[in-house]
Amino acid sequence: MDDKEFFIETLKDELPRFERVLKAVPAEKLDWRPHEKNRSAKELIYDIFGTEVTMFEIFLKTGKLDFTQIQPLKYKNVDNVIKTLKGAFENTIEIANKMDEDEWNSNASMMNGEKIEWETTKGKMAWSVLLDLIHHRGQLSVYIRPMGGKVPQIYGPSGDSQSQSRFEDYLKLSKI
Repeated sequence: MDDKEFFIETLKDELPRFERVLKAVPAEKLDWRPHEKNRSAKELIYDIFGTEVTMFEIFLKTGKLDFTQIQPLKYKNVDNVIKTLKGAFENTIEIANKMDEDEWNSNASMMNGEKIEWETTKGKMAWSVLLDLIHHRGQLSVYIRPMGGKVPQIYGPSGDSQSQSRFEDYLKLSKI
């Protein structure tokens, strides 16, 4: 499996995790933030997951991503964000599948107007955006319990998931 194929498979694999975390956020507490300097849950969900996922298409097709040209999308609720996320992931997979190795490894620039912030390849930029989304998903998952929600299973059982007791039994048996 080459880098592009691994990216595509990873994107497919991560989508349900994003959905579980987003669905676990208590809708009535979207303005909650752990500290005044932190983003609120709403800002993370609407700005990061709702807008950043649409960036894949831009730089994979054009090789350029100019933040001054990105318009934040407007959402009515988290379900709309999940729909956008799913569509953007599906669209990204379709675009990446059509790219040959040379295009995947062609130049890409992340810009702020005329100022180039970062130059790399389209493939490395795709990985970077995905990893940034995963990072923000981790941030959001830490918000859920203090907001009164239950943290879903992400890569394994959480303290709130049904499989937690079986995991705890495993840890006792293995003396970890």
